[in-house]
Amino acid sequence: MDAVRRYWREQIPPPGPFRVLALGILVTTAGEGAWFTTWAVYFTTVAGLPAPVVGLGLLLAGGAGLLAATPVGALADRFGPRALLIGLTAVEGLAMAAFVFASHVAVFVSAALVQTTVDRAAAGVRTAYVAQLADEETRMGHLARQRVASHLGYTLGAAAGAVCLTLHTPAAFHVLIAVNAVTSLGYAALLTRVPAVRPGRRARPHRLSGDPAFLAVAASTGLLSLCWGLVSTALPLWLVRDTGLPAGLAGVVVIVNSLGVALLQVPASRGCTSARRSAVRAVWSGGALAVACVLFAATSGGSGFAAAGVVLLAAGAHLAGELWFIGARWALTLELTPPGATGRYQGMTATAEAAVQMISPAALTLLVGTWGLPGWFVLAGVFVAAGTATLPATRWALRTRPAPVLSAG
Repeated sequence: MDAVRRYWREQIPPPGPFRVLALGILVTTAGEGAWFTTWAVYFTTVAGLPAPVVGLGLLLAGGAGLLAATPVGALADRFGPRALLIGLTAVEGLAMAAFVFASHVAVFVSAALVQTTVDRAAAGVRTAYVAQLADEETRMGHLARQRVASHLGYTLGAAAGAVCLTLHTPAAFHVLIAVNAVTSLGYAALLTRVPAVRPGRRARPHRLSGDPAFLAVAASTGLLSLCWGLVSTALPLWLVRDTGLPAGLAGVVVIVNSLGVALLQVPASRGCTSARRSAVRAVWSGGALAVACVLFAATSGGSGFAAAGVVLLAAGAHLAGELWFIGARWALTLELTPPGATGRYQGMTATAEAAVQMISPAALTLLVGTWGLPGWFVLAGVFVAAGTATLPATRWALRTRPAPVLSAG
């Protein structure tokens, strides 16, 4: 019982700024979870926008977000991350509110550009803020607890989104949009209750283009973020086209994944105590995700409880791969960041992941939806290559770090 109580205590941030941050994350991700569940239906049915217009608008917005993350991270290094995060979160809430008028194409495109840009930019700033607010020994635990809060929020929001889809009235969608906007503004208000972090003293290299070793680490770990599309894009297509299993099984996998992250992200991040150990975790991640792909492929033409059991085994391997990937990414990108450049380097990390997420739906649709069985083996190879490449990239980065940044372990 003592071990169980200790485990649950570790999941909850201690009283103070980290608990306030976790509450804010829980609130805003609940709104985001509801929106992610409903936006496609809202834009194409309630707002009445043609699907190609929605796709093009979101593609442009994704490109803008891709370009914004690193420069905004540099602003966080210069002026401090908290004030910038407050502003970004408030602007995101206002942009979200504008989607009520998305039936006008100009409003839709403008709001999507602003909302997506600030959302992508805020991701790196948020990680930089938590990392700078914590000390080096505890920052991994604090980052993990923030992610636990976000997954709980997404799960609650998805349930609210399901209610909205069931009602399927313009009023229900507009209320959901308003609530999502309010959650962002509420998060911004909560951020005013946590302390600011002084901008750190800058250290070379001043330009990320002058740090190719870090870019290599960001690229290899960023490629592992393809794992998110496996359950949201590839698996539903696979179940419908190549198996006799119900498509709803994909929803079960999403629930297993969300609960698994909420329960296991904190303990899974403990082993990432140095750059080299974290690189090994990235290798584990690539291997586990490759196993998940092979297991998904093994259900080709399958049906019944046995095939469903294999899908759930694959979901377990996928969960392990995702947990190791997240821990490795946090530890590597923070350990390898020069002093005073956390915002910029986390912005670059967010940019690498955003680039992968931009191509993920099309790539996974081609590989699994069109190629079918061979596509899973291609994906398995990609994950193994990405995880394995992190080791030499990390060694290269460690050789080129300023002395205070070295943490080989």
